[in-house]
Amino acid sequence: MPRTFYAPHGENNSTYANAGNANLGRFPLGHILVLPDHREYRFTLNDGTVEIAGRLYQSVAALANHTNRSADVVRAIGATAVSATLAATEAAVDIYTEGIVHTNDLDGEGYSYRIRRALTAGNAHAAVASSSVLTVNLIAGESVQVALTTASEMSFTRNRYHQVTIALSPPTAGVAGVSPGVAALDRFYWSQVKGFAAVLADVTLLAGLPVQASITIDGAVETVKRRIRTGGTTLIVLTSHYTVPLVDADGTTTGAFLFLGTASATASYDVSGPIAINTPPVGMCIKANADTEHALIDLAIA
Repeated sequence: MPRTFYAPHGENNSTYANAGNANLGRFPLGHILVLPDHREYRFTLNDGTVEIAGRLYQSVAALANHTNRSADVVRAIGATAVSATLAATEAAVDIYTEGIVHTNDLDGEGYSYRIRRALTAGNAHAAVASSSVLTVNLIAGESVQVALTTASEMSFTRNRYHQVTIALSPPTAGVAGVSPGVAALDRFYWSQVKGFAAVLADVTLLAGLPVQASITIDGAVETVKRRIRTGGTTLIVLTSHYTVPLVDADGTTTGAFLFLGTASATASYDVSGPIAINTPPVGMCIKANADTEHALIDLAIA
């Protein structure tokens, strides 16, 4: 399991080759590196592309055909392997190494289990063709806590730090940190998750304000924005309206309309999700630089 590694400055720029197969590194995925100035990193495997310095990266997006899948056999309490029948998407060998399988519904629901680290190829699981059974081996100490049946519904999730890709806009999976830009393709490296880091800015940021993954520029950050719902499920009779100015922290003013309906209106307006942050905050801007340049961000990625 990941632990904490305290090291001198410079270790954060080290990279490591695969040790025997594409899923085994010097440390477990997610292993923590802390420098003397408290900058924090996670041990990460990149994908088939060269890292770009100052870009935000994300984990591999979940596969719909590997989610909510029916268990193929009964698994008794104490079992150390879990399996389910995939839909029409194959699974390459060990892609779920150090990941999670959880029971999302019915028998055994609510339990999650960590998948074994692939110390040699196939330790976590074998390659599986589409529409076939994926059997994952659990890490030592993990075992099925409530018996699984063929009614159980299983979901497989990659380790956040396994074969990361540049964060899409908006991200399609959990953010995995900022790259120091020193890793060639298919290398293990240290992805920064806390402390000061230079990160590509989407529009000029404002010092002292939180930032989120950009929803328009891959790998960049922008000032945290909240957007309100537009549209509704039904119509109501409108009698008057008011314009309410909404001022962003950067001084931009947006007009919002407040509508009033007749007292006799029986229809309703859907406000179940009126305000939302498009992507989770990833830190706070320390030094703002121009749009498309790299700003200094105090990262706080969980």
